[in-house]
Amino acid sequence: MIGIILTGHGSFPEGLLKSVELIAGEVKQIEVIPFEEDKDSLECNIKDALKRVDTGSGVVCFTDLAGGTPFNVASAMSSTHDNVHVVGGTNSPMLLSGLFQRELAVNEFVELVMNEGKENIKQFEVKEKRQPTKDVDGI
Repeated sequence: MIGIILTGHGSFPEGLLKSVELIAGEVKQIEVIPFEEDKDSLECNIKDALKRVDTGSGVVCFTDLAGGTPFNVASAMSSTHDNVHVVGGTNSPMLLSGLFQRELAVNEFVELVMNEGKENIKQFEVKEKRQPTKDVDGI
């Protein structure tokens, strides 16, 4: 099963995990690493997390902002660790979908979650304005 590291600024990773667990239930083989201190601490925490979640099927580091410190630190680690991938701009649909696809090959998994993330960004649009209904007898 693909290991997951969820990292980002402040409470983003914990909040996102709690949100998807409300829908999917308890998630196994995942580590949450908030970025609240300094870059060196973040790097140490991600290194330790990699050891805990990597069972040989690959690891995907989900980060909040592409180009942010958590993304950059995870990306630097992926360049020195085999089968570690980094995804920036993580949203709930991509993580939720990925939780149910962790037996895929890691490259397929990354492609799937990237597509899910993109496809689930929607804007509400009113197709036809409705007229307000009149209250009858004040009700």
